[in-house]
Amino acid sequence: MLFILWFTGVFSLLTNGIRYIAGNVDEYSTHAKPVNGEYTVKIDLRELESNIGRTLYDDGKNKIYVSLVFAHNEVEYQIYFRSVGTYSLNGATLVSAIEHAYSDRGFTNIFHAKAKATYRGETFELFPSGSTGLNYRKGNEFGYYLFPHDKTVSLEEATIIEVTLSNLYLNVWSKR
Repeated sequence: MLFILWFTGVFSLLTNGIRYIAGNVDEYSTHAKPVNGEYTVKIDLRELESNIGRTLYDDGKNKIYVSLVFAHNEVEYQIYFRSVGTYSLNGATLVSAIEHAYSDRGFTNIFHAKAKATYRGETFELFPSGSTGLNYRKGNEFGYYLFPHDKTVSLEEATIIEVTLSNLYLNVWSKR
């Protein structure tokens, strides 16, 4: 009987990853804290697919990389990042723009990271375009609009935009 319970937990962990641990509030506690520093990635606006896989953050255990860059009508550019963490039966970690918290009301996803971009010598704030919960076995995904609505994009003048994120969050789930 004990083996069956253990195997069920291992199977759930293998198939659901971090989501299994985060959802198992009776066995795991959670806490989160900001990650110090700013992290920058250069994005080529002319070759959008060439940006996929570029690393924004990597501490050896947790990683954030570019998962998608696209343009809507060649005017509205968006960038999405995938956060990849670690997990085992002892707990999990994930560095993300999002704090995955639990309260009496259930699960919440709090978007903490601040983003800015530098394009043609000008730096401006970026705004979130979307995020997922812990939909992936090893983490989540989050995105930003690359330009404010009043910015003009001129690929003849410059094709590179630097995107910088700060106030990332380290989510930690520990065995109780």
